[in-house]
Amino acid sequence: YPVARAARGRTEVLERISVSRAFSCYQVLTMLESMPAEPVPFVILDLLKMFYDPFVWAEDRKRLLRKCLKHLDRLEKSAGGLVSVHPPRVLCQTARELLEMVQAAARDTYHVQMATPAPAPMRLF
Repeated sequence: YPVARAARGRTEVLERISVSRAFSCYQVLTMLESMPAEPVPFVILDLLKMFYDPFVWAEDRKRLLRKCLKHLDRLEKSAGGLVSVHPPRVLCQTARELLEMVQAAARDTYHVQMATPAPAPMRLF
């Protein structure tokens, strides 16, 4: 919605935007494989969210992420892009390794620390 508002109704801008969502780490890889090599900038939000899935074997998640990183490198060379990641809620060894893999593959990194909201006062009733 913020992008649509920023475009101010200009259909030539909105027609060039494609939105997709993956529900598993396997679908992330499939989506990246299907992205054309033509120069089209991309934005991927929270790449690792699907890779933190504890129901997928750790070695499978690492293998899939390595393949995804190769596709991201290919896409970045053609047009550039932006990938965001968030640390996992529960930091385990596998999640730490996945995060390190993405950080090692990144050309530039920016760390954004969100301010913690003040706690809301407790209500008695």
